[in-house]
Amino acid sequence: MPYFSVDDLDIDVDDFFWEMSSKEKDEMFNLLIAGGYSTAGPVSETGSLLEEEFVKTIDTIAKNRLQLTSEEDNLLRRIASRF
Repeated sequence: MPYFSVDDLDIDVDDFFWEMSSKEKDEMFNLLIAGGYSTAGPVSETGSLLEEEFVKTIDTIAKNRLQLTSEEDNLLRRIASRF
């Protein structure tokens, strides 16, 4: 995290934020989410928000696969067979 001397107790939030590294900003963002200050998903080091949403969707389907109709199951199988 950014370092500020004790003499600088009146720290502007913008100054603090812009002194943080990208990794520190990601950590801060995830802390804000965990603390309930944001409803966005955690920052991932592996992908974009679209990729994150896709993985979340596939995960939801996988966890609820027993509730899929045979038609839905067949549709997913047809999609997967394309690859």
